[in-house]
Amino acid sequence: MKKQVQYLQKLFYDIWNDFGRVYLIVRYSDNTVIGKRGFTDEEKKQGLVLVFNNKTSTSLNWDGEGNLSCVLAFGPRKEEVTIHHDDMLGLLSPEAGVQFIRSDIGKKGPAAAPEEHTAQGKPQVVSMRDFKKRKT
Repeated sequence: MKKQVQYLQKLFYDIWNDFGRVYLIVRYSDNTVIGKRGFTDEEKKQGLVLVFNNKTSTSLNWDGEGNLSCVLAFGPRKEEVTIHHDDMLGLLSPEAGVQFIRSDIGKKGPAAAPEEHTAQGKPQVVSMRDFKKRKT
């Protein structure tokens, strides 16, 4: 299991146990299944935020890769959910005042932050690769 996913899993349970509710930010991919419900067209673009609280079944199954399987309620319907570890973008808790956003995911997905551009259309973000120390 990747260290980032392992850390996210531990933080997930710490927040859920201490504050009673945690939000998991999930991006769309073919690897993640949200029961028969699936992702809406908007969720495919924006991602999905799943809420785990005291009404959520505590029988969550995390496999060796860090994938999460559980049953969640969407209104009156219960759906079997499988979230691939690479689709877990982060978690947050307003009650705890914290958020954890993974930055180890190289692909730009639906929930990736948009790049800001200058008037000339060039990105304002400067890559640190250009500033790495080089051995001489």
